[in-house]
Amino acid sequence: MEYIDNNGISRNEKLVDIYNLMKSGDLILKPDFQRNLVWNDNHKENFLETILKGYPFPEVYFADGELDNETLTHKTLVVDGQQRLSTIYDYIACPEKLKLKKIKSFAELDETEKHNFLYYLIVVRDLKAIDKDDIREVFKRINSVSYALNATEIDNALYDGEFISTAQEIAEKLANSKFPFFSDTDEERMKDVETVLIILSFLEIGTYFSGRKEVNEMIRQYDNVYPNRNKMIDYFEKVIPIIEKIELRFDSIWYTKSGMFTLISELVLMLMKEKELPGVEDLTRILSKMDIEARREDAAPEYATFYYYFCQGTGSKTGRTTRGELLRKMINS
Repeated sequence: MEYIDNNGISRNEKLVDIYNLMKSGDLILKPDFQRNLVWNDNHKENFLETILKGYPFPEVYFADGELDNETLTHKTLVVDGQQRLSTIYDYIACPEKLKLKKIKSFAELDETEKHNFLYYLIVVRDLKAIDKDDIREVFKRINSVSYALNATEIDNALYDGEFISTAQEIAEKLANSKFPFFSDTDEERMKDVETVLIILSFLEIGTYFSGRKEVNEMIRQYDNVYPNRNKMIDYFEKVIPIIEKIELRFDSIWYTKSGMFTLISELVLMLMKEKELPGVEDLTRILSKMDIEARREDAAPEYATFYYYFCQGTGSKTGRTTRGELLRKMINS
């Protein structure tokens, strides 16, 4: 295995010097290999508080950009650390981009606080002039983890905003309820939160979907503020006791994850549309009838399709829509 010395040189740089490099455009914050910024206001404020209190944060990585043969100068690329550095820049130069709740704005700092902030030492690892492919490889390895995270675990690591926290609170309420929905493994790998995120996204969008695109959009859109947070929690708190009182056969299709997903989604949707929920006895009768009809060898086409999507394609858009529409039809009738 070939060994390539790409360790770079570590040095301390004053925050004010790095800020001026950003201000002049000599430090490029977002090379083409960098990911989009994902920090919310809370992340940014906590990071700034770290500096204001004089605590250390991990080193940032720089590398030389292309040489300008006319001016004989080169730009410096940020290989890793763009979110931290962009937060510092906005704190000083663009305060309108930050919503601060716990710390003073830069303009409100007294002279000593400003001096301490501007002269804070940032550890920079300078990779110098290395090949662009090597820069990408360094970036990939800096941001790699020891095991594969699922999508919700990654979201939880990147965001701690309103939409995620709402899903977490609802998932905890479901976990503490009396009906089977999430296993211990589901909770350990945050599958419970992922399921609630999908339900919340469906309720906000108004249509079922498959994949992660819609969930990711909702997480980003409602990262700082989720206006329906209290309403959604209240809806789930009303639905959970009703489901807990339903008594169905132990192998009912409604006790599967697909069944619970559909049942919860549709009942909460009814509350959102200001419709009265069926009583426990009526709901039990409806669900039992649908279970029986779906299992019949001579089941009607709509029930045959309905049952198929409890066994196959359970997470597809068509499957979720088919189950939801028939349950909605039966409750409304």
